Formats: sequence, structure tokens, C-alpha cells
Amino acid sequence: MNIKQKVDFSIPLMIDKMGDIFNPFFLKFKNEKNQLLIFYFHGVYESLKQKEQSHVSPQNNVTKEQLSEFVEYFLENDYKFIAPEDLKKGLEKDNSYVMITFDDGYYNNFYSLPILEEFQVPATYFITTNNLVSNSSYWWDVIYKYRTKEGVSLKMVQQEQEYLKRFKYFEIDQYLLHNFGNTCFEPWSDVDRPMSIEELKIFAEHDLVTIGNHTHNHVILTNYTKAEIIEEFKKSNEILTEIIGYKPNILAFPNGNYSSSLIELANKVGFQYVFTTNSYINRLPLKTANVIMLNRYMAKAVNINEYGSFSRLGYQGDLLYHNFKKKIKNLI
Repeated sequence: MNIKQKVDFSIPLMIDKMGDIFNPFFLKFKNEKNQLLIFYFHGVYESLKQKEQSHVSPQNNVTKEQLSEFVEYFLENDYKFIAPEDLKKGLEKDNSYVMITFDDGYYNNFYSLPILEEFQVPATYFITTNNLVSNSSYWWDVIYKYRTKEGVSLKMVQQEQEYLKRFKYFEIDQYLLHNFGNTCFEPWSDVDRPMSIEELKIFAEHDLVTIGNHTHNHVILTNYTKAEIIEEFKKSNEILTEIIGYKPNILAFPNGNYSSSLIELANKVGFQYVFTTNSYINRLPLKTANVIMLNRYMAKAVNINEYGSFSRLGYQGDLLYHNFKKKIKNLI
């Protein structure tokens, strides 16, 4: 990476960090009515001690206490928590809305239920069905667990995880089996394992829970053919329908990767809402379409007031920098 590339990479990150610092102050004066904020989590720890076991990749995993603080913050600021079903019914004007989502289907998501019950707020859970039926650890956790045990730094682990995302799921599986052995997909504890079929059935019966599709193999969809993508959608929905008793009409793209053709395929399979990882607010009323795309912020295990950073104000660090460079170039 040359100097120019380093600058182009670093400045947007610096802008986002500045947003983390200043955003709490901006939010005190900004009107967020007629907007929907959606956040995505992955796992929930019972405690910080459990987190220190290093059984799951530390990607937006929070403790029960942090999740409780998250909910309290938005309730105290007069936000209304909603489920996907509420979007169909229509939302009242001049309100601020929040939606909680979890990706993958970890067993530890059960730890979120007491918090939902305490505050009477709903949450949506997107399930990767192959891990569910095979009781296998998620591939990114396999890398994290074994590499961390070997003493590899988190930065190097994350680079390896990113590198593998260019491959298909069976190629990733072969890589892991070759590097870590035939038992590498066996969960180490309740922290890193997926729900079982019976557990998901019980979980889905909860009044505050909505279940969605996260593909069968947690595939990076942009690496696959149209036929393979449709099979991923349908296979997952078939399994989920059999377990929970209804066919999910919502989908979260694994890793957030999608394209316009993927939206068309989602429509073909019957999804009404698709969830991205684009860090933007959702302005209300939502645009009418066969498939409605919804933006989501990554939830961080840090000060709750930082959620969304500058992007929560409608800005993105990379776009701000790009526009700044463009204006300077025009002046020259």
C-alpha cells in the first residue's frame, strides 16, 4: 500500500472516529423523528468473564448488561421499538423508531430474552440453518478460537477471516479442516454453539421474537450463481418453516454483500424486506417497492451514545472525504 492509498484509507477512519466523539453532542439537538434506526448484533454474553473465554470472534458481541443499557438509552429518549411486522401495518408519524436484530442463530441469543421481557421490546433473529441442523461452530469462530489459542494477534485473525470471504463455503470448510483437524467445527461451549432445532422451536414461540432467513450456509452471496443463491434462500426457508411453523419473508444478507440482481432474486423467492449492513438511517415513510431494503448499523460494545457515529446524522466518512477531495480538485 503506497502513501496515497494509506491516506485514502486512514482519513475516512479518522472522520468516523471524530463522529464517535462529537455525535453524542449533535444528537442532543438533532430531530430524529420519522426515522427508523436498525442495529445488528451477533452474540450476547452473560458476563465479561464469559467474553474473556475467547470462544467467539469478538464482532459486535455484547454482555447482557450492555444490551440492557442499549434498550434503556433509546426508551429514555422516547424511541419506539418495533418488529418487521409493524412496517406492514404502518408507523405513526412524528415518532422515532428502533429495531433490534441478531444475525446467525447463536444459542447465546437466549440471554437476550429476559431483557426483551423486562422492557417489553421485540427483536428479530436471522438464522443460518446449516449450523443449526449440524450443530457446528460458525467458520469465523473456528478461526478465532484456534488462532487465538496459538497466540495469533486479533489483527492477523481478522485478516485471515477477510481473506476467506472470497471463497465458497465448502472451500472455507476444507481450509479449516486442513488447518485445524476433523473436530474443528465442534463447539467449545454454549457461547459459540448455534441453537438446536428444538431450541429454535421454543425460541420462535416467544411473543417478542421474529425469525428471519440468513441463508443455509452463511454464504457471501456475491460469490455465487443465481441458481445457487436461490437454492440457499429456499433451503433455509424450508428448514425454518418446518421448525417454526411459518415461512420467513425477511432476509439479512450474510456479511452485508448484495447487488441489484440479488434483490430481484430475493423478490422471486418471496422476501418482502431485506436487511443490509449499510450504516444509514431509514427515512420514513419507506419507499414502496416489491422488496424493501433496510439499512442497519453495527452495534458496538461501547458507550451507547456513540451508536451510528456521523452516519447516524446521514453522513459516511468515506463519502465526506471523497466529496472534500472533489471540491479541492475543482478549485485547483
